[in-house]
Amino acid sequence: MRLQFSAFLLAFSFHLVGQSYNLPKELNEISGIQFIDDTTLIALNDGGNENALFLLDNSGKIKKKVIVTNATNVDWEDITFNGNFVFIADIGNNLNNRKNLRIYRIGIEEIMSKESVTAAFMDIQYGEQQSFPPDKKQLNFDAECLVYAMGHLWIFTKNKTEPFDGISRVYKFKFQEGKSNKLSEFTTVNFGKRGWTLDAITAGDFAYDYFYLSTYNRVIKLELDGTKFKIVKEITYPNYNQKEALTVIKDDEIWVANEKHKILGKAQLRKVLLK
Repeated sequence: MRLQFSAFLLAFSFHLVGQSYNLPKELNEISGIQFIDDTTLIALNDGGNENALFLLDNSGKIKKKVIVTNATNVDWEDITFNGNFVFIADIGNNLNNRKNLRIYRIGIEEIMSKESVTAAFMDIQYGEQQSFPPDKKQLNFDAECLVYAMGHLWIFTKNKTEPFDGISRVYKFKFQEGKSNKLSEFTTVNFGKRGWTLDAITAGDFAYDYFYLSTYNRVIKLELDGTKFKIVKEITYPNYNQKEALTVIKDDEIWVANEKHKILGKAQLRKVLLK
């Protein structure tokens, strides 16, 4: 009976997760991934790494590397796409003390055809942040999630408050080249109060009228009703690791990617089936 039960659990986990692939060492610190078409994903690494985009096939193999010549990877944390332009989020802010947050924009045709590109950019600050860093009770100005949806860019912040209150600030804005914008909070969402290792937002995407967000332990599917977000579905990952990248490939099918960790394992690209 024990063997049969174990076999059932393995089969269920495979149906939930789908395929998985080890990523090359060049993406050991992957922090963003974006579906472009049926054969191409774009990925990037987080802060301190090369100012480069990586075009991948569906098994995570690198097809091409593209250097963003006028960018510095201070703390790149996500990437999103509106059909014409790719947007890079240099918004990682672990200590909540950065005053140089930046969004880069690059045409997809340039990325697909060139080895190096020049990006347009805009600088941003959060209007609600008055101190750098703020009091420990207000440490929710870090962010690892940038989403393009409904003609706007959306940031969901990563909460690190002490004590942890689970609130993610949501900012909605349009890209304005060369501008320095002070963003105003659109709304907030509370994803739970168990701590940042379980309930802090680390990645996101939008497709088929829904937002898909990730924490280290689960996928959260949301719909927007006016200025309020409603959680439609939550799926817990069968394994826990440092998942910091997510993109939707079709309705309720997503790719997630995790960084390499000496205890939690290799950097991997994994399909998750939410059905």
